[in-house]
Amino acid sequence: MKTDFPASVSIGAAVLFELSAENVQLLDLRGLQGTVVDWFLVGTCDSSAQMQAILGELQKAYKVAGGEPASIEYKEQSRWAVLDAGDIMVHLFEESRREEISLDALWSKAEKSDLDAGDFITRAKSPESTLRAHV
Repeated sequence: MKTDFPASVSIGAAVLFELSAENVQLLDLRGLQGTVVDWFLVGTCDSSAQMQAILGELQKAYKVAGGEPASIEYKEQSRWAVLDAGDIMVHLFEESRREEISLDALWSKAEKSDLDAGDFITRAKSPESTLRAHV
């Protein structure tokens, strides 16, 4: 399901997939009333350590890409983190918390896309990260 996405989506998705986030989904909020961003990128993490690693890499990737400085809202006990990078908010959840919050139900009018790792990263033979190609 390869689609042309803005760089902010491609960068975010590449980081999530490279760091093994699961159930990565994109919500297109453009045109919906009451939204402050165009996109929600949502992923599930197995642990708070994985969530923190993804947040760190997202901050670096968006900084290198020259986008807006990313701000993070995260408290380990909440099992949910949000990174705001201008036109996109990346939501990371531990699985049970994702089910509780159910962003896709809250934003039921948004167009939803289940993303595939193959559309955002390639398994290169060189040790260099494929993420750099998106930045």
